[in-house]
Amino acid sequence: MAAITTITGAQFDAMPYEEGRRWELVNGELISVSSPTPRHQDIVFEILLAVRRYLQQSKGSVGLAYQDVEFALTENDRVRPDVGVVLGEKSARLNPDKAPIPGAPDIAIEVISPSERASESHDKVLAYLRNGTMEVWQVYPKSRTVQIHRGEASRSLEWSQPIETHLLPGFALHLASLFA
Repeated sequence: MAAITTITGAQFDAMPYEEGRRWELVNGELISVSSPTPRHQDIVFEILLAVRRYLQQSKGSVGLAYQDVEFALTENDRVRPDVGVVLGEKSARLNPDKAPIPGAPDIAIEVISPSERASESHDKVLAYLRNGTMEVWQVYPKSRTVQIHRGEASRSLEWSQPIETHLLPGFALHLASLFA
């Protein structure tokens, strides 16, 4: 059995930058993140654009949405959701010139790559939810589906259904537009 080496968030933060190499830290375990494909990036862009439009046009909704920004969930968790949404008072306190962002995004959106291991994806969802993320959206381009995780509950959406959430009242993103 292979030994797993764990590191702390401070050790992770001190790692030297390597061009083209992306890492996350989940439960103290260093995880290599593969480079995104053009299709992956197109889907991320469409989601980010839809959420940002909603936040700009929605009266009374205060929030920010970022692509590929690191969040320090805990001392031993550093994650980079494809899209991270920070809502309400938390977004007003956010320093846009500092990373990692302390704490959890309110919504974490992950577009699942073909090379991503199911166990790593599952561990990441649990880390988000355990540390304050209210919803995690897992977008599966190959099957054209989305899994939405909220607390102990999960629901699946097919390509013809919209993504809707009470966290963004009135928001609806039709999956067919992501997978066209």
